[in-house]
Amino acid sequence: MRSAFDRRVVPEVALQFVRESQRMAPCHLGGGAALSGAFLAHRLSRDLDLVSHDRDHVRTLATGLCELAASIGGRAEVARDAGSFVRARVHAGPLTLEVDFIHESTPDIEPPPPPLEGVTVESLVDLRANKITCILSRSEPRDLVDLLFLDRAGYPPEGDLSLALRKDAGIDPGVLAWLLRQFPVEPLPLMLEPLTVEELDRFRQVLMERFRREAIPGA
Repeated sequence: MRSAFDRRVVPEVALQFVRESQRMAPCHLGGGAALSGAFLAHRLSRDLDLVSHDRDHVRTLATGLCELAASIGGRAEVARDAGSFVRARVHAGPLTLEVDFIHESTPDIEPPPPPLEGVTVESLVDLRANKITCILSRSEPRDLVDLLFLDRAGYPPEGDLSLALRKDAGIDPGVLAWLLRQFPVEPLPLMLEPLTVEELDRFRQVLMERFRREAIPGA
């Protein structure tokens, strides 16, 4: 973990919003903002994922949204409320934060590390596991980008399959390999570290083959 958040990824006003949210109800920062802001510093993230293992805590945050926004001198609006998932926009000066309050019923694999600048962040183990499940649940180039930079950091995705299986029983390396055949590699997210579409596509093909080998031992 970094010694401080990368402010290019999570600016100070966003950190203050997260701190106020965590004071209001137990939750941790997950997703791309956590992975890039606290660990890899490789890309920008367009949203804040605040994850709680208690649905009531999500409802507390949803009910207190306007109060949370006011605490950073802003205002808020709910874009979607599905009970256990709430998407909101928080406007603070020239900055608009895309905020998701998320109920996650699956327990953490590892507890969060000590708070970083007063913010509780999802463990890197859980971030890695969740990132693999994203390949199964959606087709976003940013997820493949994250796996590439995790791979470069010494965490090959095929080595985290057992972790991902604890998050989603549907994880299967053969299915992941099949999904990667047509997985989009553009548009790229806004990058902090250099990356081209061609590099990402090469990684897609390599990772597809790695997953295929995991599915067929000895292949």
